[in-house]
Amino acid sequence: MEMSTEANSKQIDFEESVMKKLAAVISASLLLASAPSMAELYVGGKVGKSWLEDACTTATANCDDEASTAGAFVGYEMWDFLSIEGGYDYLGKFTADGLNDDKVEAFTLAPKVNLPITDDISLYGKVGGAYVKYGSEEDYSYLGAAGIEFDSHENVTVRVEYQTITDANNEQVRAMGNSATLGFVYKFGSNEEAAPVAVIEEEMVEEVVEETPAEPVVETKTFETQQLGSGNFKLNSTELNEESAAQLDELVEFLNTYPQANVEIVGYTDTSGAAEYNQVVSEKRAESVAHTLEEKGIDASRITARGEGENNPIASNDTREGREQNRRVEVTVPAFEYQVAQ
Repeated sequence: MEMSTEANSKQIDFEESVMKKLAAVISASLLLASAPSMAELYVGGKVGKSWLEDACTTATANCDDEASTAGAFVGYEMWDFLSIEGGYDYLGKFTADGLNDDKVEAFTLAPKVNLPITDDISLYGKVGGAYVKYGSEEDYSYLGAAGIEFDSHENVTVRVEYQTITDANNEQVRAMGNSATLGFVYKFGSNEEAAPVAVIEEEMVEEVVEETPAEPVVETKTFETQQLGSGNFKLNSTELNEESAAQLDELVEFLNTYPQANVEIVGYTDTSGAAEYNQVVSEKRAESVAHTLEEKGIDASRITARGEGENNPIASNDTREGREQNRRVEVTVPAFEYQVAQ
């Protein structure tokens, strides 16, 4: 009896320690969640394979430590790289030490950190806490997960994820609950509204060269810079969307009217992600606008396109709004002289 009392005391101390650490993780996560004012909500579900580690011992008569799993989750994307995510996991039914075809469930909460690889693919990781129901027992645990996300269509993202729950305890064993899943995510409001395309206004500067009947009149013509934001491109793509391509028609008409006019296209990005990757994105978006003008009949020799990556920001990269303004393509027609017919 004395040994049993000592074991119970140690178990209680362990559980209190885990609960305190889990509370710290949850408090930090909620603090992060309250910071930004433009969080985006998303929901999702997942299915896959689950298995327990260290749930069976040599004394286990009938060990069945593999099952199918399903789960659901909800999250807030606070910044492009950071979200807070909570979920429910049904890990399945198992037969092991202290389990007799009993189910294992977990309620989870963790921050999620994203690392973009391309426009459509990103890696992510999660470290947080879980409340685990292990047969007739309940316990608090740590949670870790890693995965890869693929942007598929507009607001839908596909996930492949590995997750582990470190401590699922009963009186016989301390097990780990693992799962490998395929998940689908729906993001509310993540489809960026197309940024308004600046209206192309003809700015005419007249320079009269000696008003004599024999001398022609020369005008200097130019246009305001046209700015295309990230919303003018297909979601998570460097390809110009159809609506924005159509809004280039007025510029094309002007270039056809004045064959001596040329056009300069420069792409820019914010500072999210690697600088080398951002440089490539800025170049591809500038080339996409150039390609659209070529498709509309403008000769490639009249078009100059380049990317400047993170250079020349027009707003702060510390805010979501500022980063959206910095993700842009500027289209400029340099001033040129035009001789007016008499």
